[in-house]
Amino acid sequence: MRALDGLGYRGAVGLTLVASLLWGVWWIPIRWLEAEGLEGVWASLAMGLAALPAFGLLALRDRSGAVTAPRALLGALLIGLAAMLYGSALAFTDVVRAVVIFYLAPAWSIAIECLFMGRRLSLRSALALGLSALGVAAIFGFRIPLEGFAAGDLAALLSGLSWAIGAALVFARPGGRPVALSFFATLGLVLGAGAVLALGGAAAGHWPGWAEASAAVPLALATGLAYLVPILLVTIWAAQRLAPATMSFLLTAEIIAGVVSGALFLSEPFGWAEALGAALIILGAAAEAIVPPARRAAPVDSGRTGAQRGG
Repeated sequence: MRALDGLGYRGAVGLTLVASLLWGVWWIPIRWLEAEGLEGVWASLAMGLAALPAFGLLALRDRSGAVTAPRALLGALLIGLAAMLYGSALAFTDVVRAVVIFYLAPAWSIAIECLFMGRRLSLRSALALGLSALGVAAIFGFRIPLEGFAAGDLAALLSGLSWAIGAALVFARPGGRPVALSFFATLGLVLGAGAVLALGGAAAGHWPGWAEASAAVPLALATGLAYLVPILLVTIWAAQRLAPATMSFLLTAEIIAGVVSGALFLSEPFGWAEALGAALIILGAAAEAIVPPARRAAPVDSGRTGAQRGG
């Protein structure tokens, strides 16, 4: 983590883009687990249960890992809930549909910053929103279907909203090292999955039993440790340093990864419309993120409170 702490604004932007691309192909292990019998929320829960003790051990090793801001803790829990809802959406609806509905998050983030964080809606932000919206529309051939809004679509919508609120709280109320906040984010994922399973019953996914899931459980544990842990840690670390709208726009690169991987592995089409959409999304993210660091808030020193950093 010390190596990450030495990175500046551009390093945070670069790592966020890498994490975004990896989030974009998260559907692959989820679909693998679904094929092995872990349906719906069970796949996300199994990966979260593997990641939780790993983050717990990392937080215990990090002596400065205490969380000092309750709102940052709540933000981390909401980010974990967003990850669980997003994973569920990938299982319950089409990959591209889930990814695109989730990416109303930039709009939520800009609204939160304008309403609660003193930001003014600028021409740059409006341009970023417009380019991203055009990119999403282009990927769908400018025919975005709204009929048949199902449970998976609702999960994707709530995931984007939960992410936007959680990222705003983590950024605005620093307190705690990324490993500690990542532990709470994973706890939010696990608790959210447990609540959905308790309330939704069979509709949230069927548990096949230990005998039938003998192949899926080890795969889920390995995926949680080798995949979920690093990308969630980087996401939390970047959320402490980048404004919520910037984070949300950078994470739209996930759409590109989802569309391309869907074309390669699910035989989904990738033609001029998808290429145009990807280019517009990249331009939108660039319009929001590529700004001289002097015009941004100073990077978070996670060892200080908001009052100590003058916020």
